[in-house]
Amino acid sequence: MQNNLQDRAAVPIPPPLVFFACLGIGIVLEYSIPLRPAGWPWSLRIIPGCLLLLFSGLLATSALLVLRKNKTPFDPAKPTIKIVRGGSFRFSRHPMYLSLLLLLSGVALSMGSIWLLSAVPILFVILEVFAVRPEEEYLIQKFGDEYLDYKASVRRWI
Repeated sequence: MQNNLQDRAAVPIPPPLVFFACLGIGIVLEYSIPLRPAGWPWSLRIIPGCLLLLFSGLLATSALLVLRKNKTPFDPAKPTIKIVRGGSFRFSRHPMYLSLLLLLSGVALSMGSIWLLSAVPILFVILEVFAVRPEEEYLIQKFGDEYLDYKASVRRWI
């Protein structure tokens, strides 16, 4: 690792804060200027929405458990101890961020909210640009070939 590199990812805004901002703005817009698709049956909203919420929770729990087991912090403001390959990290290099996207999608579908559904791609772009890319640059600089091997074998999102 270079001497001038801080031992943490250069993520300027905590990703959960970005999630809650997107959720909050979407809810405010939904109640200020309601936009709901006409005729969406309950089963087309609640069942897929709840499945997304469930999958989001399972993904996040798996990631947190494997990070804890490996004594690696999940906070990007703290130094990464090692590359974790178990749990949900076998399928996604960023399962915590993926779980935030699935969580917002599940809430949006359950509510039948166009505003919240519109916030999902916005959250994706913000996470991609301000969290995922800086984290990956940091991990390449810190772990080199070990991270590049992991990167070659596991997809970024899914």
